[in-house]
Order: sequence, then C-alpha cells, then structure tokens
Amino acid sequence: MKTLRLSGLLACLLILPQPSDAQEPTKSAQQPETQNPALAEKIRDTSPDKKFALRISYDAKTNQELMKGQNADAEKIFPQAIKAIGLVSLPEKAVVADLPWDGSAVDMSLTWSPDSKWCAFYANMSRTSETTVYHLRGDKFVEMGGEEELGVDVKGDVRFVWVTPIRWIKPGVLLLEQHVTNGKNATYRFTAKFDEKTGKFQIISKKKVPSKE
Repeated sequence: MKTLRLSGLLACLLILPQPSDAQEPTKSAQQPETQNPALAEKIRDTSPDKKFALRISYDAKTNQELMKGQNADAEKIFPQAIKAIGLVSLPEKAVVADLPWDGSAVDMSLTWSPDSKWCAFYANMSRTSETTVYHLRGDKFVEMGGEEELGVDVKGDVRFVWVTPIRWIKPGVLLLEQHVTNGKNATYRFTAKFDEKTGKFQIISKKKVPSKE
C-alpha cells in the first residue's frame, strides 16, 4: 500500500503545472524589426575581358520620385539616389575596389585599358572633374599615383578645371584632356605614364589644343 501511495503522489506531481524560468517575450520583442529596403543596382562600363564592371547602388524609390515631372531617360539614375559605387568582379559581383562617392558628381564613367588591368575613373562635378586611376594587384584594384591629381600646370588664375580620360595608349600610359577657365577657355591634351619606381604618374607629353572659336 505504501508503494501505491507513493506512486499516486508522484503521478499528481507530474500532472501539476511546473514553474518555468523562461519568460514570455514582451509585446515589443514580438514585433518584427523594420528592415531597410534593398538597394537597386546598375552594372555598366564592363571591362574588355568581361570580368569587371562599375556597379552603382541606388535607392529605386527615391530615384522614381525624382523622375516624376521630369522629361528624363527611363534609365537615368539621379545622383541624389545613389548610395555607393564600386568596382565589382563578374559574375560574382564581389567588390574589388570602393570608388569615392560624396554625392556631388553628376556623371561618371570608367575607361579601361585593353588588358583590363588598368581603369580610369572619371567623375564630373559640373564645375570641375577628376580622374583617378586604378590598377589590378592580385584580386583587388588599387588606386595609383597617391594623392597627387592628374593634370598639367597652367599659368594664371585658374577658376575651373576638368580632366577627362581619352584612352589608354598601352597599360600604364593614359591619354587625357584638360579643360580650364582662367579668363579664357583653354584645352590641353597630355599623356601620363605610371612610374613603378616613384609610384607616381609622370607627364611625358603635353600640347595645347587649338580653340574652335
């Protein structure tokens, strides 16, 4: 009888609700977190070997709102909608170089060397423009030339300067055009060659382009 009583008592204890250390999640914890909308992307300016390209990441909703009321190309991406730009590998789209972006450029492009190991990144900021060169080192593109900007010295009070890449003559040798305003407009064509010893570009030729006026 004693054994039966103990068995009955044990069964009652098992049936009774047991206290739990786990706490019920709060109401706020049960609510799903708001996620940032995924950015749209545009792949363009592909390298000759089809292994690299420029990727523009942008907010599609913002871009669509800016498009309203404007007679703009349906493919246009407004600078205000761009969040990041970079060089990516294809088809993986892995980032091989982060390109500078502060929202001021109204146009941009890549000029590739025939061997796809050099590229010149052009950014037009309306009243000025810059060209930055990148070279493939290993599996990444590295900015070349240091902090010194590509360009030729011009006498006088220069107000605005635009430096535009024209084409690669050969790997490491780039033909560019520089337009300046210093009371009068002037355009120069010059060739820049990268010097491995100094780690900088050397201007090896320069000529003034006759005015069309």
